[in-house]
Amino acid sequence: MKLPRTLPRLLAGGLAAFALVSAGLAAGPAPAAQAQSNYRVCGAWNSSQSDGEIGSGLIVKVYKGGPDTCHQKLKFMFQYYGLAWQGSSAEQRFDMMTCEEFGQRSDTGTDPCPGLDVNAIYKYTSPFDKIHPVRTGGFSWWHR
Repeated sequence: MKLPRTLPRLLAGGLAAFALVSAGLAAGPAPAAQAQSNYRVCGAWNSSQSDGEIGSGLIVKVYKGGPDTCHQKLKFMFQYYGLAWQGSSAEQRFDMMTCEEFGQRSDTGTDPCPGLDVNAIYKYTSPFDKIHPVRTGGFSWWHR
């Protein structure tokens, strides 16, 4: 019995696919993202739909040993909040919160800190905002 000419190619392709899958399985799952444990976030916001949630506002990432920087940035955010969010005012604040807790309470991601520069102030949007909720939370640079 004569084998078809394409059989060797099919076997070689199957073997290559098997090797790739085996290598991927041997490597195991991808490592989990590392939380930025040396950083905290501080921010100002106006309102949210429920207690415990954080609505859209302003945020800054600071070194966890820098509460003075946090308070200076919060003072600035409260003073100029209306320039970032026209017609609104900062009524609430959070101080030295972990990035993960902020991400959960604002529904902006599990850990938004890797995408934020230290000491830069960002506008962020939250699905939990009382007046202007968004479908998906996000960040945009606002002030240094």
